[in-house]
Amino acid sequence: MELRHLITFRTIIDVGGFKKAAEQLGYAQSSITAHIKELEKELGYPLFDRLGKKSY
Repeated sequence: MELRHLITFRTIIDVGGFKKAAEQLGYAQSSITAHIKELEKELGYPLFDRLGKKSY
């Protein structure tokens, strides 16, 4: 588990979405998604319910 993935997860929660987290952290949105997918793979379950373009 990488610290940057945990930081990404926390930022998504704090700012309310993948896009806003990407803007705040200076990553492409695809990088944010990749970080979360890696965390989910390692943990073995989804961290967010994905509802179209909006994640909660």
